[in-house]
Amino acid sequence: MAANPIRQKLLADIEQAGGWEQVFERVASGESQTAIAASMGVSQGFFSRVMHLDAERVRAFREAKRLWAITLVERTGDLVNNVKENRDSIAKVSEVAAHNRWEAGKWDRELFGEDKGDVNVNVTNIAALHVDALRHRIVEASPPLAAPPSHAPVPGAILGAVPTESPVPDAPAAVERHGVDGDADAGTLWCHDCRRNDCRHAKHEYARQAQAYAEHQPTGPRLLRGLV
Repeated sequence: MAANPIRQKLLADIEQAGGWEQVFERVASGESQTAIAASMGVSQGFFSRVMHLDAERVRAFREAKRLWAITLVERTGDLVNNVKENRDSIAKVSEVAAHNRWEAGKWDRELFGEDKGDVNVNVTNIAALHVDALRHRIVEASPPLAAPPSHAPVPGAILGAVPTESPVPDAPAAVERHGVDGDADAGTLWCHDCRRNDCRHAKHEYARQAQAYAEHQPTGPRLLRGLV
């Protein structure tokens, strides 16, 4: 087949460059298949097909990618810890951290993937939280936006008001009154319970005041005005 000479040349070039172990070292260092294939003079697709002809090579490739996932997470942590505290830098780092988290989870789901039934606290989670914390610090440190000018007229009372140290206390609540009060002689008796001046309570108070007056003023006639 026409592809066999190309495949044989690729295998020979790999052996000359240090063998598949060297290829997987490059993978573990973060070099992509596309870049490795280009260095060998073939396409990424052809390189991948040749690698997948051997199950052991596929296993070694995946192990190299898992090692790269760990390195990627460590690099992301360094990137987040050293980000400048401004909106543009934080936004960019946040996007990079999200992509790195996705890539790390793709190659090592057990360590970095998201389990729907559990919450994994790993370096990528911490990196995302750190980015969020920095974003909040930027927002809190930013000066507040000035309120838009109001065109509504300002009442004169507000313009001339003098600030006081404490607000004026509220007026005490009205106390509900009971019983009968007033003067029988002046005809001002009033029953607060019945809200009338001719109820039995008012009449009783009229009689009481008349008796009290008679006891303290035994001489001279007195005309009591009030109830008839």
